[in-house]
Amino acid sequence: MTDKGLQIDADNDCVYVDGIEITDSIIVDYLESFDDVEEQSNAFARALRVGVATMDLAETSRQEQFVERKFSTMQRDLQEEIDRIEEDVNAKFGEDGHVAQVFRDHLGQDGNLNQHIEDAFSEDGIFAKRLDDELGEDGERIQDALDPSIEGTPTYRLQQTLQDEIRSLRDKLEEQAAAEEAEDEIRQKTTLKGDDFEDTVENILSDLVYNTQDEVEYTGDSIGEIANRKVGDFVVTLASTGQRIVVEAKSDSGYSQRKIKEELSAAVENRDADYGIIVFECESYIPDKVGYFHEFDSERLSIALCETEEDEIEPGFLRIAHNWAQTRAVQGYVDSGTAFDPEAVQNAVGEVSTSIDRFSTIRKKTTSIRNTANDIDSELEDIEGEVKSKLTDIRTEISTVE
Repeated sequence: MTDKGLQIDADNDCVYVDGIEITDSIIVDYLESFDDVEEQSNAFARALRVGVATMDLAETSRQEQFVERKFSTMQRDLQEEIDRIEEDVNAKFGEDGHVAQVFRDHLGQDGNLNQHIEDAFSEDGIFAKRLDDELGEDGERIQDALDPSIEGTPTYRLQQTLQDEIRSLRDKLEEQAAAEEAEDEIRQKTTLKGDDFEDTVENILSDLVYNTQDEVEYTGDSIGEIANRKVGDFVVTLASTGQRIVVEAKSDSGYSQRKIKEELSAAVENRDADYGIIVFECESYIPDKVGYFHEFDSERLSIALCETEEDEIEPGFLRIAHNWAQTRAVQGYVDSGTAFDPEAVQNAVGEVSTSIDRFSTIRKKTTSIRNTANDIDSELEDIEGEVKSKLTDIRTEISTVE
């Protein structure tokens, strides 16, 4: 091939061939097999591309062969280094190596360490002798030290501590049980059908207004007309006149007559009531001169529902007191100038008072004369009937005025 003109335009990916003469018979025969010039030109271009691609492939193959040769050389060198290291490891750590020999010398059957262990821990060794010195032969000393029956040993002290704790706990439990039993006993003495005394009073008052238009309201947890005072546990409102009867329940002792009057006055004022009743659980809580039933100034009444803490509560006293308070309240409701017979009212009230005195006297007898309790209770019912009858007469007399 004669090169008479070859230009390459790399920017436009073009090759210009001008006046090139090819004298290769293989190429001539190949191109001559095509019919026209255009096919021959296309075949020439294809042949040229194939030739270039073949040359590139040959170059790549040559480079791969070079890499393979280099890799084979490196692999051979690496294997030689591994073999050398393996020989060194076997020389040091193999069965006949240096390290194995050191272990045999020191840890083998006849080694130094084995001999030291034998000397220290054998039956006649140093350790066995030291244990015998410290713990005694066959551990006698440690057995004694752990024997809880020998005074002064740690286990003896622990046993004593546990026993003391158990005794203390038992005493506390017994004291707690005794306190709970005493509290329960006191609670039983101060309740009616298991209720607290205030609940007892409320139950009785609720029974009294049952099937009537009168109302009972618990006020013991609210402040009344007096600043920061909650005195006055219940208020009974009379439907017929709108009047209010305050009831204060007490289940503790230490009240003098003066203190009772002050408590009643405060309750009446605090609840804006027309009449006041203070109800003590036991007569033994209050002075003898006050007793079961005592009225102050025709506006305040003190009553007790039993004699001592050992006695059962008698609801009849509160029923009588309630009727009495109603009568007094209604009596005060009528103007002093209206036409009614005050003498008849006073006589009826006097008879009620006499009946109440009889009631109190007989009730005291029931505490000491249990054998005649049925007869006494029957008479009490008769007296209560008389009281109700007299109160009815009073209401009738007052109603004629209205």
